[in-house]
Amino acid sequence: MKKQIAIFLIILFSPIIKSLAQVQLSGYVYDKVENRSLPGAKIQLEGTILGAVSNNDGYFKITKIPKGNYNLMVIASGYETYKERILLLSDTTISIGLKIKEISKPEVVVTASRRMQSYEDVPLSITTIDQDYFKGKNYFEMKEYVNFVSGVNVSADNISIRGSSGFQFGAGSRVTLLVDGFPFLSGDIGEANLNIISPDIANRIEILKGSGSALYGSSAMGGVVNLITKEPENALTISTQVNSGVYTNPKYEEWKYTDNIRTKSNITTTILANNSVGKLLVNAQYINDESYRMFNRSNKINFYGRYIKPFNGGKRLGFFAFANYIHSDDAKYWKGAYNATLPQEDFDLSRRIERSRFAVGVDYLSPIGLNSFYQIKTSLYRTNFESNLPKTDNNYRQSTSYSNFNEFQINHHLFKNSMVTSGITIINNWVNSFQYGDRKQSLFSFFTQGEFSILERKLEATGGIRLDYDVSDSSENFFEISPRFGLIYKIMSGFNIRTSVGKGFRVATISERFSSIRAGGYTIEPNPNLSPEKSWNFELGTSFDKEIFGWSWFIDGAIFYTRYQNLIEPQFDTNASTPTIRFRNIANSEIKGFDISIRTRPHKNFETNFNFTYLDPLDLNTNEVLKFRSRFYVTSGINFTYENLNLSLPYKFVSKIVKVEEQLRFILKDYAVRVPIHLLDFNASYNFNSSKLPLEVTFSVQNLLDYYYIDLVGNLAPTRFISLGLKYTFQK
Repeated sequence: MKKQIAIFLIILFSPIIKSLAQVQLSGYVYDKVENRSLPGAKIQLEGTILGAVSNNDGYFKITKIPKGNYNLMVIASGYETYKERILLLSDTTISIGLKIKEISKPEVVVTASRRMQSYEDVPLSITTIDQDYFKGKNYFEMKEYVNFVSGVNVSADNISIRGSSGFQFGAGSRVTLLVDGFPFLSGDIGEANLNIISPDIANRIEILKGSGSALYGSSAMGGVVNLITKEPENALTISTQVNSGVYTNPKYEEWKYTDNIRTKSNITTTILANNSVGKLLVNAQYINDESYRMFNRSNKINFYGRYIKPFNGGKRLGFFAFANYIHSDDAKYWKGAYNATLPQEDFDLSRRIERSRFAVGVDYLSPIGLNSFYQIKTSLYRTNFESNLPKTDNNYRQSTSYSNFNEFQINHHLFKNSMVTSGITIINNWVNSFQYGDRKQSLFSFFTQGEFSILERKLEATGGIRLDYDVSDSSENFFEISPRFGLIYKIMSGFNIRTSVGKGFRVATISERFSSIRAGGYTIEPNPNLSPEKSWNFELGTSFDKEIFGWSWFIDGAIFYTRYQNLIEPQFDTNASTPTIRFRNIANSEIKGFDISIRTRPHKNFETNFNFTYLDPLDLNTNEVLKFRSRFYVTSGINFTYENLNLSLPYKFVSKIVKVEEQLRFILKDYAVRVPIHLLDFNASYNFNSSKLPLEVTFSVQNLLDYYYIDLVGNLAPTRFISLGLKYTFQK
């Protein structure tokens, strides 16, 4: 009996006993080559919520650590991730020297499992755009960066990953756009627009290829783009960037519609502050574009602000506010291939359209004991667009939508080398629209995913499931189950193989169900009976990160297969007297293919990359190629750095679209004109920091070859654009 009482007391008071046996870990993080301190490095004890960020002197301290063995991970932008197995039995002080990354490659990601984890632990294909990629480029908009990612194509407001999307007439996205984990999808058309956010706020962009529905639900069927914003490292940093450039005259006389110089200009200001009150990011951007096409001018204002307040015990409260305003001409298609810079015949040149977007959000993170934490997020995203035409005009368009996002997530270590992520998501969409009517839509979701490390962390297994229930006031309700399973086996350090299988789905947007539009010579009719799209995605891949013959190599490749059911595509009604489009469910289709990415640095100043994607998109009903898809995608680049000089030559090739919608001939001249895409840019920058002048000069030539192509039906893509930029940075 006494023995049983003793065991009971040990169990009862074990948390108190454990809390008494606590130690601290402190130290310094520094550049191993230049022997200077590194502020802003993240120090994490894997498998726990314990961590810290180094201060301006590179110093950090983690307290209240139970005695034991831990996997220490240190992350700093531009440096190799540091990992070490460490035994903590008493207060310990260490120094951690980090090596500069030899080549640009993913190190740590948060999108794959809704938490920070090493790239080598992810069983999915994921590409990152980090600070090294942003440096030295004179691009004004986010699209221009993402468009050079292998297997990704961005046209107008549509993002397609591995051929997941074709031509959608501006409705529905199969890729979810996140900013710091908050969704930026409009409540009416489900638009994922990259260009509403300034590139200057981005710390990195993570692109998940393949279905992300098991964790992110509807609209993540084709993948996820997650923009992670900068966190301030210094007490105060203020930067102002001014860029301006000109479009060169077209080669063909028929395309020259003006003798005036057509310009595009940008001014961006970013403030980063870090003090005892909290961390602050504020950005404002203005872009004026006179365009390379007649009646395609636009003025754009972007604003983004984020405030993070840390509290004792690892708690954190965050706020964000966002605004976007665009006033532009309202031309949609060209007059024809021989007049590609002119709008359609008899187009009303007085037409304008105004678009505005606003969002606010709050997130709160708090630990639960040592091995768990929970996070609460809520946001409201409002979008509005309206043309300047009278409501009696057939081309009048107006829509106001609200999307309210609410989420509770908990991450818990059940036992050693395991992590379970679970949560509940509620999304409410309200729409007041001239062409869609007054509509409501709600999505209720539960998700859970477990990650387990076995065989001394050589094998990582992931399994999860998501339940979604879609409720609409004007159509049938739907219930979806989306499972996912993945494995990654580490053959040796820097070399692994991975496999994953998962189900994806996408609920039809309000615009796809209820569009009633007459514009551009055609009519879009509603179809409230649309069923959700469904898919199964399989992938087998490998990653290699080693040094061979003195060269650093990073190679990542995968073969993939996606089977679609009820794919929603715009279809022409051939029985109608006038060109009429309805969104319909295509019974079955599939996309299979492979991709490979190779990065190497033959010299410390010289880096190259080559990326290739092959797609075989097939409509299983007709045994023909899916419309508006290409088969081959190639991106490559050369980057040269010497002291403060940076030169780069990025290149993109996309093979000619195999098949288009033949019924477009009724509404669009030269609808079938299409060519392969050959896009070559040149970028140069010089930073005067070594002269104690906080100024950076950038020079770019986009579309260096002045190659003419279309990236959207009936729309000439941007011609050659030459620009110069100046960036001044004050740092305290």
